[in-house]
Amino acid sequence: MIATLLRINWLNLRRDHVALGLTFALPIVFFSIFAFIFGGMGGGGNGSGGAKATKVIVVDLDQTDISGRLIKALGDQAALDVSTHPKATKDEPTPAPYTREQARSLVRLGRVPAAVIFPAGFADKFGSLTGGGQPVEVIHDPSNPIVVPTISGLLQAAAMTAAPDVLMEKGLEQFDAAGGLLTPTQRQLIQVFKPLLRGDATAGTTKSADEGTSGTPSSPAFSGLVTVLAIDAGKREDDPEAKPRSIVAYYAAGIGVMFLLFSMANGAGGTLLEDQERGTLERVLATNINMTTLLLGHWLFFALTGIAQVTLMFVWAAVVFGVDLWTPRHLLGFTVMTLATAGAASAFGIVLASLCKSRAQLGGISTIVILIMSALGGSMIPRFIMPAFMNTTALFTFNGWALDGYLKVFWYDDPDASLVQSMIHILPQVGTLVAMVIAFLGVARLLAKRWEQS
Repeated sequence: MIATLLRINWLNLRRDHVALGLTFALPIVFFSIFAFIFGGMGGGGNGSGGAKATKVIVVDLDQTDISGRLIKALGDQAALDVSTHPKATKDEPTPAPYTREQARSLVRLGRVPAAVIFPAGFADKFGSLTGGGQPVEVIHDPSNPIVVPTISGLLQAAAMTAAPDVLMEKGLEQFDAAGGLLTPTQRQLIQVFKPLLRGDATAGTTKSADEGTSGTPSSPAFSGLVTVLAIDAGKREDDPEAKPRSIVAYYAAGIGVMFLLFSMANGAGGTLLEDQERGTLERVLATNINMTTLLLGHWLFFALTGIAQVTLMFVWAAVVFGVDLWTPRHLLGFTVMTLATAGAASAFGIVLASLCKSRAQLGGISTIVILIMSALGGSMIPRFIMPAFMNTTALFTFNGWALDGYLKVFWYDDPDASLVQSMIHILPQVGTLVAMVIAFLGVARLLAKRWEQS
């Protein structure tokens, strides 16, 4: 009897392809996504199996041998993708190095997660154990919590690997000043060993201190040689009292978009299928209302519902968590993005309903599709830690475009931009979402012909 019950249950599960997918396929898909994201984080390097290198802009305002050596050492780090000037183009084959203002703007707009600024006078106190030197500025995007500690640690390693001769000389100078009283012979030996520490020569072939330099030696990492000053790229430097960006806005966008999709799938899609199961849909179509009007009516109602849902979430975030919603630039950008996002999500729910034959099937398929899109699009996991190819994959998801638009409004906005410039900034995302509305409704209309023929 038990064997018969087992066989019956297996046959039922095998016939229900959605339940079969939720049981066996979805866990493997999710495991694969998370494995791609986190599995290579400890691999290092920029290969296919390792974590992607962090893009960093470096600006050298010091223009000394020391700053140049540290920048080269940073560039040699596999964990960083360092650039000191824009990519060459036909119009500008030899672009000028980045300025501090350009670097800060690119970080603020989300093009790179951080910029490292070597200030003028940095080399004067480099290697001094007493401090007092110019700190290296790390202008960063605070939505990426690991970028400042990562760059800070690599700067300390670069200081030891790039300039051990300078560190030795500065240390002995301080020792001498404290009463060490080096003899002339000892001072001469220091000058002999400096090229060895720089990597200019090997034992037995020592060059004199005034000969040319080349090579980069290897040395263990050390902590505390370079003072790092972390600067939030989004906070206005001309206004010390300016309110910093709230990280809540970053996550409100991701969570809001994901739950909007679930609401629209169960609302817009579920209502159509429920009307079909009850026979209401057939009776409505027997009147003067055609399928096109019916779909547009459902789309409009649930788009308005989605607008109310997202608005409530962001108002709550503004009132309780201090998200900066009420400035004209943010309010207008939020309104435009919410209209486009809710419209596309409602149309997406109608497409799912047109594809499915029952509410149970809709529930299973929508869960699979929405969870996968949310994982790939950045609603669950910030995209800055994803491998490069998964960042490209996110562009094929609803979540990726909607999330990018909201982040441009609340996170990667330019406080000096006009309202028109702010709208132009989010135009690619709004345009894509509007195109999704048209495409989804068009596909839904074609699939809905089966209801007219039944």
